[in-house]
Amino acid sequence: MPEPTTHPELDMRDARAVADLFQKAEQANLQTPGLSGAVVDLPDTGKLLLTGDLHDNTQNYQRLVKLAGLDNRPDNRIVLHEVIHGPDLVNGMDLSIRMLARVAALKCRYPDQVYVLQSNHELAQLRGEGILKEGRDTVESFDGGIDFLFGQDADTVREAMNGYLRSLLLAVRCANGVFTSHSIPSNSRLKRFDTAVIDRIPADQDLSEKGDVYHMVWGRNQSQATADTLAEAWGCRQFVMGHQPAEMGFEPLRDTMLVLASDHNHGVALPIDLSRAYDQEELIESIVPLASITL
Repeated sequence: MPEPTTHPELDMRDARAVADLFQKAEQANLQTPGLSGAVVDLPDTGKLLLTGDLHDNTQNYQRLVKLAGLDNRPDNRIVLHEVIHGPDLVNGMDLSIRMLARVAALKCRYPDQVYVLQSNHELAQLRGEGILKEGRDTVESFDGGIDFLFGQDADTVREAMNGYLRSLLLAVRCANGVFTSHSIPSNSRLKRFDTAVIDRIPADQDLSEKGDVYHMVWGRNQSQATADTLAEAWGCRQFVMGHQPAEMGFEPLRDTMLVLASDHNHGVALPIDLSRAYDQEELIESIVPLASITL
């Protein structure tokens, strides 16, 4: 089946249309079935496609949408995160707001099947807090792209986009014990981390540099003890995340943490059956290289 047309009428030079899209996607995020606070709980039926950081990789995005098969069954679902701040610039400008809009359009078209997670890059863009990547400020480059595309209407788009970014999920928790989020807090933060942050709508203090959302999406190099503590608090068994390096598309961390990457030539996705439990070895065996998906 061909890839669904996720944004057939969207003109990325039409500021009002793009702003309207982000506003509709924000409402779709807030009305997601199973949502409580900032976590969605999924039942023990259907399929879920887990992904890693995307970083404006258009071809891999198309492969992910095809693999998800959202048109095939209403209980086919997909998780996406860290979709902005890609490596390719146009005259120094990052135009990955177009990918952000594609994903927002996908959410609007399949509101009950698409889950978009908060990540450190999306949060940095929302906060206006630059991330240095290959010698450039990613937020500054992204802002330059918005200004280029929308001119005097750039702030209209930026305001709607920021509302959408605030509405992104922190996690999707599956009845089979799999928990997916962009990351989990680092070892040093755990004693001061409020695990109930996923159970509420994030406030400004949660999104701040000292806040729990911030430390959740920026966490790295977690120990098994940290994973075990969070698994008990959040009622899960296996963590599937992005954020950390995975040159071959996936990287097992300890016994219950698996990192995926979907943003390069070795990028992968992980389809799981929500009706059955997995250990880490079984999750790894289920991984699909995105290069194997023909377009």
